[in-house]
Amino acid sequence: ITKLMNAVVTLENINKKTTIILTRNMLKPEGKSPSLFLNLKISVANLLKASLIQSVNDASRALSYAVGIGRFVNLMNKKAKAIGMENTAYYDAPGLSPKNVSTAKDLAKLLTYIYKKHPEVLDITKNNDFWLPDAKGKLLKFKNMNHFYTMPNFIGGKTGYLPEAKKTMASIFNVNGKPVVVVVLYSEKSQADTLKLIELANKI
Repeated sequence: ITKLMNAVVTLENINKKTTIILTRNMLKPEGKSPSLFLNLKISVANLLKASLIQSVNDASRALSYAVGIGRFVNLMNKKAKAIGMENTAYYDAPGLSPKNVSTAKDLAKLLTYIYKKHPEVLDITKNNDFWLPDAKGKLLKFKNMNHFYTMPNFIGGKTGYLPEAKKTMASIFNVNGKPVVVVVLYSEKSQADTLKLIELANKI
């Protein structure tokens, strides 16, 4: 879910046409793709898609290098405060640190901000047709990690998982003709819990 704020900071501080040459330090995190390899020259726009669609951690980390890792994380925290996320703190760009903390209320504020200011982020999270070549030139598909992308009432959102945080999900759905934010944290079955909340919202 941290990658949603990563996307906001990227779009507000880096030109999407900017190209980044991938280095060993960028490719360190777990959660890789064969299509992101050493010395690859790749656009910010494509790194953003890799980060949001398949939750590729080295893509998210590479984006932070465009302005510097420390500055990027500072910008994430600054944006959180600016939109009223009072109980949120970020310690890394990809969302791998268990020190990253937030609340359902704060994540609802983030999704609302994205819905109003950066709807393209939500559009990307519904994409399941993104391909990039690997080092040998073979095209590989980036699999959408959010199985709700097939649902017509899914506006967009992001899944997450860390052993410390369990399964998480922060998404927006069209419920009775209105956008409704659904956030599930520390869950064993985040998809089932999300469906339960949508069902409850349908009855309101």
